[in-house]
Amino acid sequence: MGDVLAGAAAGVIRGRNDVPPRFRPPAPPRHFVGRDAELDAIRSGVTLLHGAGGAGKTALALKWLWERGSGDQLYVDLGAHDLGRVLRAFGLGADPGEEQAVFRGLVTRRQFTLLLDGADSAEQVTPLLPASGTVLVTSRSELDLPRAHAVEVGPLTDDGRLGRLLDLSYVELPERQARLYRLCAWEADAFGVPVAAAIAGEPECDVEDALDDLVEKSLLTEVGDDAFRFHDLVRAHARAKRYQ
Repeated sequence: MGDVLAGAAAGVIRGRNDVPPRFRPPAPPRHFVGRDAELDAIRSGVTLLHGAGGAGKTALALKWLWERGSGDQLYVDLGAHDLGRVLRAFGLGADPGEEQAVFRGLVTRRQFTLLLDGADSAEQVTPLLPASGTVLVTSRSELDLPRAHAVEVGPLTDDGRLGRLLDLSYVELPERQARLYRLCAWEADAFGVPVAAAIAGEPECDVEDALDDLVEKSLLTEVGDDAFRFHDLVRAHARAKRYQ
């Protein structure tokens, strides 16, 4: 452990030279359209992408990394990846109180472009930010991060391409998600898991997983704890699919 910290203090990170596959950014969605203004707003330094669940924050970040990012890229899902696990994947070890410093040293030395996905609070993110470099942070809240440029990711507007995107996204849905997409679109306001389960006639645990999948595909917006809503354009698309 002393060798690792000494290396970090000296500006030399001793670890593997490749990014482990599970910490590489996944490819962006194949059917990504729009968001040109938001893509242009992302800059070097720290950029915070904030918006409701299902708005497409992660897809936007991945699209930017894929098309405009440079160098090695590191992806950390803050809801799923333990920081110690990230460090161990690079052959580094640290005591819990030292993990954040060693992580910053790793990012700085390797000059990673860093994506911190799914941040809950500024306190969670700030200790992980390197002194320099490009960092993208996604969050449902507009976090107060030092030196950060905030970009709001709002609902998509229909520029003529959105209908084609929805069609492509819909045909790739498994049948349970597609059926739920069609049925729940007739709810005019926000709805929860019990309502969706009653509409579909399925167990709540199965419906909750299917709703989460729709949020991940940006076909449904999470507006609160276990509360969901369709964007007006998406709702119209889903209702139309019920009669096809």
